[in-house]
Amino acid sequence: MTIKQKDPRFKNLEIKTGIMVVIAVLGVALVMAFIGLEKDLFSAKYRVYFISESGSGFIEGMPVKLSGFRIGRVKKIELTEDARVRVVAEINRKYERWIRDDSVARLSKEGLIGDSYVEVTAGSAERRMLANNDAIPYVKEGGMEELVEKAKPVLNEITEIIHYVNDPEGDIKVMLSNLKDLSIEARETRKAVDATLKDAGKSIRDADRLVLDMNDRTKVLIENADRTISRLDPVITRIEEITGKAGTAMDKLPETMEKVDRIADNMKLLTDALAKETPRIREILVNADETLRESKEMVKGVRESWPVRLMIPPVKGPELVPFDGYLLNGGRNAPTKKAE
Repeated sequence: MTIKQKDPRFKNLEIKTGIMVVIAVLGVALVMAFIGLEKDLFSAKYRVYFISESGSGFIEGMPVKLSGFRIGRVKKIELTEDARVRVVAEINRKYERWIRDDSVARLSKEGLIGDSYVEVTAGSAERRMLANNDAIPYVKEGGMEELVEKAKPVLNEITEIIHYVNDPEGDIKVMLSNLKDLSIEARETRKAVDATLKDAGKSIRDADRLVLDMNDRTKVLIENADRTISRLDPVITRIEEITGKAGTAMDKLPETMEKVDRIADNMKLLTDALAKETPRIREILVNADETLRESKEMVKGVRESWPVRLMIPPVKGPELVPFDGYLLNGGRNAPTKKAE
């Protein structure tokens, strides 16, 4: 008895296995078809080629791009009879309308250090399209090797500069040492400047206080001056009035001086007249004196005569007469009598 007869799961095993194999083959075929479609393996293609002096950088299968889009790949790389390199590019037919006989091919990189690819430029619309197996001009662009060759002199100069900078006796090291010393001195100078600025700040604060004090005093002085001026206003007004009167007096001064001159002239005339009449005046005065003496003697004789003496009251002694015309008598003020 076989396995099929014992276990029903193995019934029709050959058919199931065949179906699985067919499904796997179909899956692989579909995957290959999908990859072929992605890689344009089933689209119509044509070939162009270009000649390069060196095959460095070229790899079979590397992409061919137009304006950044992939349009084909490098199909074959081979040497020519003159030891140059013939690169064959396989391009999709749908892109042939942009590739003309004035298009050029060049080796480029994705960025500075990216993957290499062949770049084909678009031709002019009026130029002829390239046919299958036509040649396309190749333009060599500077790659990393050329950049390195150009950079070698610069690198040599940089190396010399580094040696010059690292030389202990070189100008750079000496200058750095001097800068270090200068930096130390600058720090010390900064400390001194900070201390000076601190003192200056204190002085400025003192000056501010002094200015404020002076302002206060100035305000007081101004207020006092205002009060003094207000007090002087009446005085100034009085002075102006006196000045006006003095001006008026000055205006009348010539007339007054003229009157004084006339009085002086009259006094002079009077003096002259008195001087002329002096002898007569002296004689008149002598006669008057004699007459007065005789009159006194006559009055005395009359008073001493008997009937008159009894009629005249006795004469009192002299009394003190105050300056205000009153006489001090018995501690009381009494009116004075005129002396006889």
